[in-house]
Amino acid sequence: MEKRKLGICCNFSHKHVGGSETVIKHISERLVKNYNYEVNVYSFSCNVSFRDGGVNYYPCLKGGRFISQIGHNDHLMVYSDSFWEYDTLVRNIDNIDCTVSVCLVGGYHMQSHPEIFDLLKNNIDKFNLITHSKTTPDYKWCIDNYLPVKVVPNGVDLEEFRNNSINFREKYNIKEKYIILNVSSFFYGKGQEILPKIAKRLSHVVPESRKKLLSRKFRDIDSGYKDFVILSISNTVKYPYDKVFLDRTRKQSNGLNIRFLRDLPREDVVAAFNASDLFAFTSRKEVSPLVILESKASKTPWVSFDVGDVKDRWGGVVVRNMINKDSRGYNIIDDNVVDRFSIHIAEMLDNKYRYNRKIEEGQQDIEKIDWDNIVPLYNEVFSE
Repeated sequence: MEKRKLGICCNFSHKHVGGSETVIKHISERLVKNYNYEVNVYSFSCNVSFRDGGVNYYPCLKGGRFISQIGHNDHLMVYSDSFWEYDTLVRNIDNIDCTVSVCLVGGYHMQSHPEIFDLLKNNIDKFNLITHSKTTPDYKWCIDNYLPVKVVPNGVDLEEFRNNSINFREKYNIKEKYIILNVSSFFYGKGQEILPKIAKRLSHVVPESRKKLLSRKFRDIDSGYKDFVILSISNTVKYPYDKVFLDRTRKQSNGLNIRFLRDLPREDVVAAFNASDLFAFTSRKEVSPLVILESKASKTPWVSFDVGDVKDRWGGVVVRNMINKDSRGYNIIDDNVVDRFSIHIAEMLDNKYRYNRKIEEGQQDIEKIDWDNIVPLYNEVFSE
Protein backbone atom coordinates (compact mmCIF):
# COMPACT_ATOMS: atom_id res chain seq x y z
CA MET A 1 0.00 0.00 0.00
CA GLU A 2 1.45 3.34 -1.04
CA LYS A 3 2.14 5.78 1.75
CA ARG A 4 0.10 8.98 1.91
CA LYS A 5 2.28 12.07 2.16
CA LEU A 6 1.27 14.56 4.84
CA GLY A 7 2.99 17.93 5.18
CA ILE A 8 2.77 19.71 8.54
CA CYS A 9 3.56 23.44 8.55
CA CYS A 10 4.44 25.13 11.83
CA ASN A 11 6.59 27.80 13.43
CA PHE A 12 8.12 25.53 16.08
CA SER A 13 8.66 21.78 16.05
CA HIS A 14 10.76 18.98 17.54
CA LYS A 15 13.53 19.17 18.74
CA HIS A 16 12.32 22.49 20.04
CA VAL A 17 10.17 21.84 23.12
CA GLY A 18 6.77 23.34 23.85
CA GLY A 19 3.05 22.64 23.71
CA SER A 20 2.51 22.83 19.95
CA GLU A 21 5.79 21.00 19.32
CA THR A 22 4.63 18.14 21.56
CA VAL A 23 1.24 17.98 19.83
CA ILE A 24 2.83 17.82 16.37
CA LYS A 25 5.36 15.19 17.46
CA HIS A 26 2.70 12.84 18.85
CA ILE A 27 0.41 13.25 15.85
CA SER A 28 3.13 12.77 13.24
CA GLU A 29 4.85 9.76 14.86
CA ARG A 30 1.57 7.89 15.37
CA LEU A 31 0.45 8.59 11.81
CA VAL A 32 3.73 7.13 10.57
CA LYS A 33 3.61 4.11 12.84
CA ASN A 34 -0.07 3.23 12.76
CA TYR A 35 -1.48 4.64 9.52
CA ASN A 36 1.27 4.27 6.92
CA TYR A 37 1.91 7.98 6.38
CA GLU A 38 5.02 9.70 5.19
CA VAL A 39 5.06 12.83 7.35
CA ASN A 40 7.11 15.89 6.41
CA VAL A 41 7.29 18.69 8.96
CA TYR A 42 8.24 22.18 7.73
CA SER A 43 9.29 24.32 10.65
CA PHE A 44 10.96 27.68 11.27
CA SER A 45 12.65 26.38 14.42
CA CYS A 46 14.39 23.70 12.33
CA ASN A 47 17.87 24.74 11.14
CA VAL A 48 18.84 21.58 9.23
CA SER A 49 16.92 18.67 7.76
CA PHE A 50 16.80 15.51 9.86
CA ARG A 51 14.71 12.41 10.48
CA ASP A 52 13.49 11.30 13.89
CA GLY A 53 10.76 8.89 14.98
CA GLY A 54 10.11 8.08 11.34
CA VAL A 55 9.23 11.74 10.63
CA ASN A 56 11.10 14.02 8.21
CA TYR A 57 11.88 17.55 9.44
CA TYR A 58 12.83 20.41 7.14
CA PRO A 59 13.67 24.10 7.62
CA CYS A 60 10.63 25.96 6.30
CA LEU A 61 11.29 28.12 3.26
CA LYS A 62 9.55 31.39 2.40
CA GLY A 63 7.44 32.81 -0.40
CA GLY A 64 7.40 30.95 -3.70
CA ARG A 65 10.06 28.56 -2.46
CA PHE A 66 7.70 27.52 0.36
CA ILE A 67 4.90 26.75 -2.12
CA SER A 68 7.31 24.62 -4.16
CA GLN A 69 8.62 22.92 -1.03
CA ILE A 70 5.21 21.62 0.09
CA GLY A 71 3.86 20.78 -3.39
CA HIS A 72 4.48 17.02 -3.41
CA ASN A 73 2.29 16.26 -0.39
CA ASP A 74 -1.13 14.60 -0.63
CA HIS A 75 -2.49 16.61 2.28
CA LEU A 76 -1.31 19.59 4.31
CA MET A 77 -1.91 20.50 7.94
CA VAL A 78 -1.10 24.00 9.17
CA TYR A 79 -0.76 24.19 12.93
CA SER A 80 -2.14 27.66 13.79
CA ASP A 81 -3.12 30.40 11.38
CA SER A 82 -0.30 32.35 13.05
CA PHE A 83 2.10 30.18 11.04
CA TRP A 84 4.50 32.69 9.49
CA GLU A 85 3.85 31.63 5.88
CA TYR A 86 0.10 31.24 6.32
CA ASP A 87 -0.69 34.29 4.21
CA THR A 88 1.51 32.94 1.41
CA LEU A 89 -0.33 29.63 1.52
CA VAL A 90 -3.82 31.17 1.43
CA ARG A 91 -2.89 33.59 -1.36
CA ASN A 92 -1.52 30.69 -3.42
CA ILE A 93 -4.24 28.16 -2.68
CA ASP A 94 -5.00 27.82 -6.42
CA ASN A 95 -1.45 26.53 -6.90
CA ILE A 96 -1.81 23.84 -4.22
CA ASP A 97 -3.29 20.56 -5.45
CA CYS A 98 -4.36 19.11 -2.12
CA THR A 99 -6.73 19.90 0.73
CA VAL A 100 -5.32 21.98 3.57
CA SER A 101 -6.36 21.33 7.16
CA VAL A 102 -5.89 24.31 9.47
CA CYS A 103 -5.70 23.76 13.22
CA LEU A 104 -6.83 27.25 14.14
CA VAL A 105 -5.35 27.34 17.69
CA GLY A 106 -7.41 30.45 18.32
CA GLY A 107 -7.71 31.72 14.76
CA TYR A 108 -6.35 35.05 15.97
CA HIS A 109 -4.49 35.93 12.78
CA MET A 110 -7.49 35.73 10.46
CA GLN A 111 -9.67 37.58 12.93
CA SER A 112 -7.36 40.58 12.67
CA HIS A 113 -6.57 40.21 8.93
CA PRO A 114 -9.89 40.40 7.02
CA GLU A 115 -8.22 40.08 3.60
CA ILE A 116 -6.81 36.64 4.49
CA PHE A 117 -10.09 35.60 6.08
CA ASP A 118 -12.03 36.57 2.95
CA LEU A 119 -9.63 34.57 0.75
CA LEU A 120 -10.09 31.51 2.93
CA LYS A 121 -13.87 31.88 3.04
CA ASN A 122 -14.06 32.22 -0.74
CA ASN A 123 -12.03 29.00 -1.09
CA ILE A 124 -13.42 27.11 1.89
CA ASP A 125 -13.92 23.97 -0.23
CA LYS A 126 -10.12 23.59 -0.25
CA PHE A 127 -9.79 23.86 3.53
CA ASN A 128 -10.67 21.84 6.62
CA LEU A 129 -10.88 23.92 9.79
CA ILE A 130 -10.07 22.22 13.11
CA THR A 131 -10.53 23.42 16.68
CA HIS A 132 -9.69 21.57 19.88
CA SER A 133 -13.00 22.21 21.64
CA LYS A 134 -16.55 23.48 21.11
CA THR A 135 -16.05 26.03 23.88
CA THR A 136 -12.96 27.77 22.51
CA PRO A 137 -13.24 31.21 20.86
CA ASP A 138 -12.10 29.87 17.47
CA TYR A 139 -15.01 27.41 17.35
CA LYS A 140 -17.50 30.20 18.09
CA TRP A 141 -15.81 32.35 15.44
CA CYS A 142 -16.30 29.59 12.87
CA ILE A 143 -19.97 29.16 13.77
CA ASP A 144 -20.60 32.91 13.71
CA ASN A 145 -19.08 33.09 10.23
CA TYR A 146 -20.87 29.99 8.90
CA LEU A 147 -17.61 28.10 8.42
CA PRO A 148 -17.63 24.28 8.63
CA VAL A 149 -15.41 23.18 11.50
CA LYS A 150 -14.30 19.87 12.99
CA VAL A 151 -13.38 19.29 16.65
CA VAL A 152 -10.29 17.23 17.42
CA PRO A 153 -9.27 17.47 21.10
CA ASN A 154 -5.74 17.79 22.37
CA GLY A 155 -4.23 14.69 23.94
CA VAL A 156 -1.53 13.35 26.21
CA ASP A 157 0.68 10.26 26.32
CA LEU A 158 -0.53 8.56 29.51
CA GLU A 159 2.19 5.89 29.45
CA GLU A 160 4.83 8.61 29.47
CA PHE A 161 3.60 9.67 32.90
CA ARG A 162 2.76 6.23 34.27
CA ASN A 163 6.14 4.71 33.42
CA ASN A 164 8.32 7.58 34.66
CA SER A 165 10.34 6.48 37.70
CA ILE A 166 12.66 9.48 38.17
CA ASN A 167 12.83 10.78 41.74
CA PHE A 168 12.56 14.45 40.86
CA ARG A 169 12.86 15.73 44.43
CA GLU A 170 16.08 13.82 44.97
CA LYS A 171 17.58 14.68 41.57
CA TYR A 172 16.98 18.42 42.02
CA ASN A 173 17.50 18.50 45.79
CA ILE A 174 14.05 19.80 46.70
CA LYS A 175 13.41 19.75 50.45
CA GLU A 176 10.28 21.87 50.76
CA LYS A 177 7.00 20.22 51.75
CA TYR A 178 5.04 21.54 48.77
CA ILE A 179 6.04 21.88 45.12
CA ILE A 180 3.94 24.33 43.12
CA LEU A 181 4.75 23.87 39.45
CA ASN A 182 4.52 26.13 36.42
CA VAL A 183 5.60 24.83 33.00
CA SER A 184 5.59 27.35 30.16
CA SER A 185 7.99 29.03 27.78
CA PHE A 186 8.55 32.75 28.18
CA PHE A 187 6.19 34.06 25.52
CA TYR A 188 4.00 37.13 25.87
CA GLY A 189 0.92 36.42 27.98
CA LYS A 190 2.17 33.24 29.68
CA GLY A 191 2.01 35.05 33.02
CA GLN A 192 5.21 33.92 34.73
CA GLU A 193 5.53 37.45 36.14
CA ILE A 194 2.50 36.62 38.31
CA LEU A 195 4.40 33.83 40.14
CA PRO A 196 6.28 36.24 42.48
CA LYS A 197 2.96 37.85 43.44
CA ILE A 198 1.50 34.43 44.21
CA ALA A 199 4.52 33.55 46.34
CA LYS A 200 4.10 36.74 48.37
CA ARG A 201 0.37 36.19 48.84
CA LEU A 202 0.82 32.57 49.91
CA SER A 203 3.24 33.60 52.64
CA HIS A 204 0.36 35.56 54.22
CA VAL A 205 -2.47 33.06 53.76
CA VAL A 206 -3.75 31.61 57.01
CA PRO A 207 -4.55 27.93 56.29
CA GLU A 208 -7.97 26.79 57.47
CA SER A 209 -6.41 24.16 59.71
CA ARG A 210 -4.85 26.94 61.79
CA LYS A 211 -7.21 29.88 61.43
CA LYS A 212 -10.33 30.29 59.37
CA LEU A 213 -10.08 32.78 56.55
CA LEU A 214 -12.25 35.77 57.32
CA SER A 215 -14.40 36.73 54.34
CA ARG A 216 -11.94 34.75 52.20
CA LYS A 217 -9.47 37.64 52.26
CA PHE A 218 -5.83 37.85 53.19
CA ARG A 219 -4.55 39.17 56.47
CA ASP A 220 -1.23 40.92 56.41
CA ILE A 221 0.25 38.68 59.07
CA ASP A 222 3.22 36.41 59.13
CA SER A 223 1.52 33.06 59.63
CA GLY A 224 0.98 31.85 56.09
CA TYR A 225 2.56 29.10 54.04
CA LYS A 226 6.34 28.98 54.27
CA ASP A 227 7.35 25.43 53.38
CA PHE A 228 6.78 25.59 49.61
CA VAL A 229 8.78 26.18 46.46
CA ILE A 230 7.45 27.45 43.16
CA LEU A 231 9.19 25.80 40.21
CA SER A 232 9.21 27.55 36.85
CA ILE A 233 10.23 25.13 34.11
CA SER A 234 10.81 26.56 30.64
CA ASN A 235 12.82 26.05 27.49
CA THR A 236 14.98 28.46 25.56
CA VAL A 237 13.02 29.53 22.49
CA LYS A 238 13.79 31.45 19.32
CA TYR A 239 11.69 34.36 20.45
CA PRO A 240 13.08 37.88 20.90
CA TYR A 241 11.62 38.43 24.35
CA ASP A 242 12.40 35.03 25.90
CA LYS A 243 15.40 36.26 27.89
CA VAL A 244 13.82 39.66 28.58
CA PHE A 245 10.75 38.10 30.20
CA LEU A 246 12.86 35.53 32.06
CA ASP A 247 15.26 38.13 33.48
CA ARG A 248 12.38 40.38 34.51
CA THR A 249 10.61 37.56 36.38
CA ARG A 250 13.84 36.47 38.05
CA LYS A 251 14.43 40.02 39.26
CA GLN A 252 10.89 40.21 40.65
CA SER A 253 11.52 36.89 42.44
CA ASN A 254 14.49 38.10 44.50
CA GLY A 255 14.08 36.94 48.10
CA LEU A 256 11.28 34.53 47.21
CA ASN A 257 11.48 30.75 47.05
CA ILE A 258 11.07 30.46 43.27
CA ARG A 259 13.42 28.28 41.24
CA PHE A 260 13.88 28.64 37.51
CA LEU A 261 14.81 25.44 35.67
CA ARG A 262 15.60 25.68 31.97
CA ASP A 263 15.93 23.18 29.14
CA LEU A 264 15.27 20.05 31.18
CA PRO A 265 15.05 16.68 29.40
CA ARG A 266 11.45 15.75 28.64
CA GLU A 267 11.56 12.84 31.10
CA ASP A 268 12.53 15.26 33.89
CA VAL A 269 9.63 17.57 33.04
CA VAL A 270 7.28 14.59 33.30
CA ALA A 271 8.90 13.67 36.61
CA ALA A 272 8.33 17.24 37.82
CA PHE A 273 4.62 16.92 37.08
CA ASN A 274 4.50 13.61 38.95
CA ALA A 275 6.38 15.02 41.96
CA SER A 276 4.47 18.28 42.29
CA ASP A 277 1.63 18.93 44.70
CA LEU A 278 -0.13 21.49 42.54
CA PHE A 279 0.12 23.03 39.08
CA ALA A 280 -0.29 26.82 38.86
CA PHE A 281 -1.39 27.83 35.36
CA THR A 282 -0.86 31.57 35.06
CA SER A 283 -1.37 32.08 31.32
CA ARG A 284 -3.57 35.08 30.51
CA LYS A 285 -4.87 33.77 27.18
CA GLU A 286 -5.08 30.21 25.83
CA VAL A 287 -7.06 27.91 23.57
CA SER A 288 -6.70 24.30 24.77
CA PRO A 289 -3.61 24.15 26.98
CA LEU A 290 -1.69 20.90 26.95
CA VAL A 291 -0.27 21.39 30.46
CA ILE A 292 -3.72 20.99 31.99
CA LEU A 293 -3.97 17.55 30.38
CA GLU A 294 -0.46 16.75 31.59
CA SER A 295 -1.51 17.73 35.11
CA LYS A 296 -4.44 15.33 34.86
CA ALA A 297 -2.13 12.59 33.56
CA SER A 298 0.18 13.06 36.54
CA LYS A 299 -2.70 13.23 39.06
CA THR A 300 -1.67 16.76 40.00
CA PRO A 301 -4.52 19.15 40.86
CA TRP A 302 -4.31 22.56 39.21
CA VAL A 303 -5.39 26.15 39.65
CA SER A 304 -5.90 28.25 36.53
CA PHE A 305 -7.18 31.56 35.31
CA ASP A 306 -10.30 31.31 33.15
CA VAL A 307 -8.68 30.84 29.74
CA GLY A 308 -9.53 28.74 26.68
CA ASP A 309 -11.39 25.52 27.44
CA VAL A 310 -9.96 25.10 30.95
CA LYS A 311 -13.35 25.57 32.60
CA ASP A 312 -14.50 22.40 30.84
CA ARG A 313 -11.71 20.32 32.39
CA TRP A 314 -11.96 18.29 35.56
CA GLY A 315 -9.22 17.99 38.16
CA GLY A 316 -8.63 21.56 39.25
CA VAL A 317 -10.03 24.96 40.12
CA VAL A 318 -10.68 27.89 37.78
CA VAL A 319 -10.60 31.50 38.96
CA ARG A 320 -14.06 32.56 37.77
CA ASN A 321 -15.65 35.87 36.78
CA MET A 322 -12.60 37.31 35.07
CA ILE A 323 -14.32 40.04 33.09
CA ASN A 324 -11.46 42.47 32.53
CA LYS A 325 -9.54 41.91 29.29
CA ASP A 326 -7.24 44.09 27.25
CA SER A 327 -7.76 44.98 23.57
CA ARG A 328 -6.07 41.73 22.47
CA GLY A 329 -8.25 39.50 24.65
CA TYR A 330 -5.71 38.84 27.41
CA ASN A 331 -7.01 38.66 30.97
CA ILE A 332 -6.01 41.64 33.11
CA ILE A 333 -4.62 40.30 36.37
CA ASP A 334 -5.02 42.74 39.25
CA ASP A 335 -4.26 42.20 42.93
CA ASN A 336 -7.76 40.93 43.62
CA VAL A 337 -7.42 38.21 40.99
CA VAL A 338 -3.99 37.21 42.34
CA ASP A 339 -5.53 36.98 45.81
CA ARG A 340 -8.28 34.67 44.58
CA PHE A 341 -5.79 32.51 42.68
CA SER A 342 -3.56 32.19 45.76
CA ILE A 343 -6.45 31.40 48.10
CA HIS A 344 -7.48 28.56 45.77
CA ILE A 345 -3.95 27.16 46.07
CA ALA A 346 -3.95 27.45 49.87
CA GLU A 347 -7.39 25.92 50.26
CA MET A 348 -6.47 23.05 47.97
CA LEU A 349 -3.28 22.23 49.86
CA ASP A 350 -4.95 22.59 53.23
CA ASN A 351 -8.05 20.50 52.52
CA LYS A 352 -7.01 16.92 51.80
CA TYR A 353 -10.57 15.81 51.07
CA ARG A 354 -10.96 18.49 48.42
CA TYR A 355 -7.47 17.81 47.11
CA ASN A 356 -8.09 14.09 46.67
CA ARG A 357 -11.51 14.73 45.17
CA LYS A 358 -9.90 16.89 42.47
CA ILE A 359 -7.50 14.06 41.68
CA GLU A 360 -10.40 11.63 41.35
CA GLU A 361 -12.33 14.04 39.14
CA GLY A 362 -9.29 14.47 36.88
CA GLN A 363 -9.10 10.72 36.36
CA GLN A 364 -12.65 10.37 35.07
CA ASP A 365 -12.55 9.17 31.46
CA ILE A 366 -8.80 9.83 31.44
CA GLU A 367 -8.21 7.28 28.67
CA LYS A 368 -10.23 9.40 26.26
CA ILE A 369 -7.46 12.02 26.15
CA ASP A 370 -4.68 9.55 25.35
CA TRP A 371 -3.05 10.30 21.99
CA ASP A 372 -3.80 6.77 20.81
CA ASN A 373 -7.49 7.72 20.95
CA ILE A 374 -7.02 11.20 19.47
CA VAL A 375 -4.81 10.57 16.42
CA PRO A 376 -7.46 8.39 14.68
CA LEU A 377 -9.61 11.54 14.53
CA TYR A 378 -6.85 13.35 12.64
CA ASN A 379 -6.53 10.40 10.28
CA GLU A 380 -10.26 10.68 9.52
CA VAL A 381 -9.85 14.36 8.61
CA PHE A 382 -6.78 13.73 6.44
CA SER A 383 -8.47 10.78 4.67
CA GLU A 384 -11.51 12.70 3.47
